[in-house]
Amino acid sequence: MIRNNLISLGIHLFILLMSVLLIAAESNPVYLFVVVLLAFAAYFLLGYQFLQPKNMGMMNFLSVGLVSLIGLLIGLYCWLVPGQMGFNWMIFLAYNVPSLVLAQIFQFSPNPAGTLWFFLVPSLLLWLSLQVKDLRNRRRVRSSETMKQ
Repeated sequence: MIRNNLISLGIHLFILLMSVLLIAAESNPVYLFVVVLLAFAAYFLLGYQFLQPKNMGMMNFLSVGLVSLIGLLIGLYCWLVPGQMGFNWMIFLAYNVPSLVLAQIFQFSPNPAGTLWFFLVPSLLLWLSLQVKDLRNRRRVRSSETMKQ
């Protein structure tokens, strides 16, 4: 479980870095939306490739929950201890770059009430990749058992 949490944190940081580099290159809303979609796909694909599924869905979520826990703690701190001109909230948005980009694209305020829930997105996508991988592994085992009989 610790292994998956550390790898998921590494995946998150890698995707954040790549997203920031791609977002800095262009400000066209369509381009930015594609970058967000690529980031979401990267969470799923990298999670599928590098994470190991556990026995149950809840264990899978807990094994990738560190990313969201850190995001929640940053978000709560920034919301409860406001800084000058909302600077603290920019820290949360930097940890969740897609939320800032989606706020720009769809022109809604990136305030805490509108974007706090984004802390769940990385872990949900990583969890989904683990669920798909686990399902695929179980089907593979069943088909090999059927072939043996």
